[in-house]
Amino acid sequence: MSEVTEDGEKGGDTSAPKTTELKLFKDVKYYVIGSLDESVESLLEESDAEVESYLTDRVTHVIATESDHPEISEAKDLFELPVVSPQWISMSVRCRKLLPTKAFAPETSKLFSNINACLSQMPQGDRNALWAMLAFYGGSCQLSLNKKCTHLVTPKTDGAKYACATRHESTIKIVTPDWVVDSINNKKLQEEKIYHPKLILDKPEEVPPTEMETAAAAVKTEQLSQESIVEETSQSSSSGPSVVKASKAQYKITAPWAEDVEKVSDILLPGQDKPPKEKKKRRPRKKKEPALTITHESLMGNFPEMEFPRTLRNITNNGEHAPQQQGGERRQLSQVLSAIAGMASQNKAREQTLSTPLLPEVRYYGHDPSYSIMPETCMLGCIFLIIEYPQLVGQQYIDTWRKVISDHGGIVDDCYSDRITHVLCDTQKSEVFKLATKDGKRCVTANWLNDCLKMKKMQPPWRALHFPVTSYPLQPSPCRDQIIAVTGFEGIERNDVKTLVELSGAKYTGFFSRGNTLLICNRQEGSKYEKALEWRKPYVNVQWLSDNVLGNIENVRNISQLRYQTYDLADPFKIDQLQRMPLMEPWTTPLKISQALRKSFISALGEKGDPLASKRLGSPIADQHSKKQRTEGDLIGSQKMLNNKPMPHVMFTGCDPKMVPDLAKKVERLGGQVVTKINLCTHLVASKVTRTMKFLCGVSVCRHIITPQWVEESHKNQWLLDEANFNLVDSEQEKLFTFRLKDSMQKAHQRKVFQNITFYVSSGVKPGLDTMKEIIECAGGILLPSRPSLKTVGGILAAGGPGSFVVITCDTDLPLCRDFLRHKIEVHNAEFILTGVLRQQLDFQSFKFHGF
Repeated sequence: MSEVTEDGEKGGDTSAPKTTELKLFKDVKYYVIGSLDESVESLLEESDAEVESYLTDRVTHVIATESDHPEISEAKDLFELPVVSPQWISMSVRCRKLLPTKAFAPETSKLFSNINACLSQMPQGDRNALWAMLAFYGGSCQLSLNKKCTHLVTPKTDGAKYACATRHESTIKIVTPDWVVDSINNKKLQEEKIYHPKLILDKPEEVPPTEMETAAAAVKTEQLSQESIVEETSQSSSSGPSVVKASKAQYKITAPWAEDVEKVSDILLPGQDKPPKEKKKRRPRKKKEPALTITHESLMGNFPEMEFPRTLRNITNNGEHAPQQQGGERRQLSQVLSAIAGMASQNKAREQTLSTPLLPEVRYYGHDPSYSIMPETCMLGCIFLIIEYPQLVGQQYIDTWRKVISDHGGIVDDCYSDRITHVLCDTQKSEVFKLATKDGKRCVTANWLNDCLKMKKMQPPWRALHFPVTSYPLQPSPCRDQIIAVTGFEGIERNDVKTLVELSGAKYTGFFSRGNTLLICNRQEGSKYEKALEWRKPYVNVQWLSDNVLGNIENVRNISQLRYQTYDLADPFKIDQLQRMPLMEPWTTPLKISQALRKSFISALGEKGDPLASKRLGSPIADQHSKKQRTEGDLIGSQKMLNNKPMPHVMFTGCDPKMVPDLAKKVERLGGQVVTKINLCTHLVASKVTRTMKFLCGVSVCRHIITPQWVEESHKNQWLLDEANFNLVDSEQEKLFTFRLKDSMQKAHQRKVFQNITFYVSSGVKPGLDTMKEIIECAGGILLPSRPSLKTVGGILAAGGPGSFVVITCDTDLPLCRDFLRHKIEVHNAEFILTGVLRQQLDFQSFKFHGF
């Protein structure tokens, strides 16, 4: 596409006028990051600017051609210098004065970065204002329209530029000046389509219709009305043109899934000779109680012939399920192998199950089914006693658990009494547990509380980890000879399987080899599963592990049972047999909420309203609460409260500023805390090695320096992952400064590099005194607030020995340190501290001033 210009507009970018006689840059001492064009270098040289070879306190400006160079952050944070792009030089020359540096920062993340706008059909004043706004936020402007342009900014729909841009609308967006202004006001790029100048319409003048036009319109209206009546008669028995149009629209709009849905009346069930009669369509019946119903059908599992579509559980309080997403039709090798190897054993197990006599139906309850408990108060009426966990996790976490329970309507007591409804314990060894089971109290673990809070519903235990164990690990160990591997589980589910393996006394391996004796599968697919078939290794689902932990030893001996060979379940941890468990007896009685407890809780809420509403009454308060949508924080809020890892205190440095707010929210949802003081930080999140104050201090005081991926993956798994897999490694910078970050942090944890060393820093040293003080004190040193006398220095050296007092100065302040040099006192530049902290090593030779 050739350049397009219009009358009154000069095409192309004008070159900068030669105004070097003004000597604009005579006071500028610049340091270059990258490489400058010869034209820019000549402008600086002719204006008497001085170039510096090193980044020191003599530099006044840093000119960078790269946006992500590590020295940029060092110049900004340590030396507090303005960093500009070469455009600042040419624009200052063109404007005949030094322009503000903020508008020329070499950042690629500005609002209008990568946008090259052509301004057309507007007054000179508006053009200058738009140029200033676009340039300040990282964009560029020109008057000619060519293939470099991304946007044409014009208020009109005429002219050669508009016609050319219309032919290339796939690459050039046409917008009005309002698009620039609104993007700046909203702090994000607006959609270009709604700012197209063709949408600006002038209001036409109203011309009264002539008599002939009025008559023609009346005839046309009558014809349309008659046509509508004919169509209405042929399609439906409506009475009016408006009704016909509506019905026609309804016939055209069909559900996209309607063709794929089979009618129930057309499907023959096993044993039927003719299609069943069509039954009246009923609304889904709501459960009258949040109870677990154990029936014969629930013990059967899913048979291979009955290929029911798998439903994905929607973790809400209404029992609905998320829509099923159809997968591809291509069968994997693992599915073919499973069809060959596992079908015979499953058919045999099914025949055995079908011959099993029906078991009596047992119902378990949470709250009394006559009430509907709001998700926000799912623990209403529950009075907890927490035992064993204070010794396991510490009082700090118990206080957090108390707050979580209280926020959801529950109460935590300090001692056992008749009013206790739930005992939160880890094992069955305590005397309190024995007394609680005798009194019919509900005994559960912190895993049960965690899962109930996650689902916002108090319901009977449904997983093996919800029950206190006899010991940890179990004695005698049912699986002491087993070497178990796991496949098909991720995140929290994988951790739960590992816990079950450890409880059963088996050995867990993260890999699968011929030495393994068993494979725990979630789905019959994957490389581990295929190897198990190839090596003839047995494989089972998690139900087998759960039965081991719960003591059902007789059942686990036959691993070919159908209940151990059913895979790809919505909740693989859900227990399918609960009748024989004594710990489930208290759950056969619904939890009643006394009127006194209800009144006291309502009075504590004040104006919030009654969280407990009768289903039959259908109170507006209950309807209002039920319509509230649950946010992501609601779903994982309880998860972070029960996380047993110490709470991380997080700071960010060297990360993309746009990512930091989102990362901070994710840290808080995981139970962490974002701090502003580096001495409180335990986890420093950085994308690369930078010599910022936070990073240098973090080497000395932080337990971990990790990448932002740690936050992202932990949030994805809803658990604080092991930091060792996300430690920061920056080979380029470590080679540049000749150090290894991992080794430096290990040295800092053993001994601070400046321990027992006193410093005096002269006033002209860059970075400033406040920054140097923070770095020195985090590294174990002491910074004197004022210049000490030689007598004071002598006392420090006598007490601490050689090297216990160090002077940090610069070229400018060196004359002020003559007496220190004369008495052979250690005098160094700032790199003694900055590089010393990075390496966690004292170097008394490389940065020393030897004389004046």
